[in-house]
Amino acid sequence: MASKHFSRSPFRRFVGDERGAFAVMFGVMAVVLIALGGAVVDYVSLEQGRNRAQLALDAAALALQPQVFEKNFDPAAVQKLAQAFVTERVANSEIVTEILTTRGSEETGSLYFEAHITVPTIFVSLVGVHHLNATIESEATRKKLELEVVMVLDNSGSMKNESRMTSLVDAAKCATNILMYSEVQSAPNNANTCIPTATAERVENVRVAIVPFTMFVNVGPENANASWIDKTGASAIHFDNFDNDDDEDRLVLSSGAHKFPTRQQLFAATGEAWRGCVDARPHIKSGTLPSQYLDTDDTTPTIANGNTLFVPQFSPDLAYNTGGNNYITSPTIINSTYLDKLAVNGKTNWSAAVRDSPAVCDRPAQGTTKCSITEERTRTNSNAAWGNPYLKKGTPAGPTDFVSSALYSNALYGKQPPSCACRNPTYTTNWAGTGNTQTRDGWCDSFVPLGLSTRTLQERICKYYGAIGAQGFSNGPNADCTRTPILPLTSDPAKVIDTIDAMIAEGGTNIHEGTAWGFRVLTPGEPFPQAGASDNKSLRKVMIIMTDGENTDYNLSNYCNDAMRALNGKCFNTAYGFSYNSNNTSTTSTSGGNIPRLGSINSTNADLVKEMNQRTSDTCANAKDTGIEVYTIGLATNKVEQSTPAVVQAMLTGCASTASKAYFPNQSSELKRVFESIANELSALRLAR
Repeated sequence: MASKHFSRSPFRRFVGDERGAFAVMFGVMAVVLIALGGAVVDYVSLEQGRNRAQLALDAAALALQPQVFEKNFDPAAVQKLAQAFVTERVANSEIVTEILTTRGSEETGSLYFEAHITVPTIFVSLVGVHHLNATIESEATRKKLELEVVMVLDNSGSMKNESRMTSLVDAAKCATNILMYSEVQSAPNNANTCIPTATAERVENVRVAIVPFTMFVNVGPENANASWIDKTGASAIHFDNFDNDDDEDRLVLSSGAHKFPTRQQLFAATGEAWRGCVDARPHIKSGTLPSQYLDTDDTTPTIANGNTLFVPQFSPDLAYNTGGNNYITSPTIINSTYLDKLAVNGKTNWSAAVRDSPAVCDRPAQGTTKCSITEERTRTNSNAAWGNPYLKKGTPAGPTDFVSSALYSNALYGKQPPSCACRNPTYTTNWAGTGNTQTRDGWCDSFVPLGLSTRTLQERICKYYGAIGAQGFSNGPNADCTRTPILPLTSDPAKVIDTIDAMIAEGGTNIHEGTAWGFRVLTPGEPFPQAGASDNKSLRKVMIIMTDGENTDYNLSNYCNDAMRALNGKCFNTAYGFSYNSNNTSTTSTSGGNIPRLGSINSTNADLVKEMNQRTSDTCANAKDTGIEVYTIGLATNKVEQSTPAVVQAMLTGCASTASKAYFPNQSSELKRVFESIANELSALRLAR
């Protein structure tokens, strides 16, 4: 039987052909497979982009990390700098890196960035994923590895109270050991201090300075010839309180062979060595900020600007009965009652003036120089003996404005004094007269000037070319000068400990001058160049100011008499001179020259202390502006007398970098805890993470 042949239509054959279905499926799967395979490539691109961005972000963090130590650290400004830095380093417009978060901490020394990156895709974009994203972070932590600390320590007389100085010495020594050694322990025989352990190592890159202060600061007698000391009278305050010709109506700096002696030359004349204290610089503006004055800042001293130099302290011998610092030996070779009845310009009792008139201050014979005298004596009745003679009249004559070395080298003599007396007269007449009164005349060619004003007697420089009496802390040209000099920054703990041990409690309290010198010790350049550069971002500079209370000045009746306060405006010569010297516009004075010092002749004691407080605050502000961290310790501020506890605590709190850095212990026994706390904090902050 023949077979049958069945044939399908082309359409049926196409529908039934499985080979076509596979091809379509393969085509669809090929896209997915290519995307999946390419994803590896895109992922690698993402990782490469992320690595590139991470390196750039790390570099930005390292470069900008020192910004966290800036006073005005601004995260937004730093983020803008970092963004520009990263964009430049990535150098690929397709890798978009955006910094989202910036945080900085001065305490930890860290700078943190969080950024978002976007990288375009090639293969996975086939399935709709056009970009890949990632988050990256970077944190740079680098603490300040170098440390410079100055301890500004009150050495005033009140520190004797309640064992304050003993406690301060122990506490400051403990703080020194904590800062300069790796490990300390309590001292075996003194729980108020600490010492290094037997295995302790010296800490590198730590230096400590000590600034003891009273009413003055001692910069060290070894600096007598330093370039920053005024040796020529270049400062406007150099000749305050001195007069070279017994004429307060004028100041003659030179005349022929005469040159007004500098303070160094006056020290040489007395035979006393300069102990090392300096006056405060004049209160003259030195910058545009309200706090910037020569006596509150660290302006570099230069010969070109004499007011920037530091003038050696020379405390004048005060006129008799106008203050306690009377140290000129003036033996009275004229009978103590000899001048009592001498009338000059309505004044009598010139015997007191002779106490400020040693023989070296006589007017020497020069040409026609002559003092013509008339002496008088009386008796109570015709049967009584004649009483001691007294000077009735003394008339000077002779040349004026001449230079002579007869009594001391190149001395200057100005106008004739109102009156005069003879030490060894030649008599031209015998006693004669009627009744119970007799007179006689005499003369001498070298005489004692009389009738000089109290101010002239205080300021005359001739006194210092004769013998002077015994010197103590509060007497002589070094009166009230702090005994312990500044110790500049050093890495030698023994020098620091020795300086602290040498401190003695005596004198007044001038927190302003102590703070000003602490500031100068921490800034590079003269007068103490040991400090590191202020722009060294790895260097931490710290000032610790310790006082047992308040700034003090003395325009008080329980410290001196009315005559002293009326003459000079206060009882003692201080680092600011006398109030009389400040803004002195008198045309009949050789002192002042309208230079701002402190207060005025009419200032009350409260006025003077208020100005000292303001200058202390200004000095702290200037120090903090340079990056110095300030800690303050006010011991027993609840017992202040010339201010109030609130005023003193507000000043010291304002001086500190933050309120938490101001401490107010009431008992000296608390000092160790306070100094330990500060030293431990500084030690922790200097260690790198």
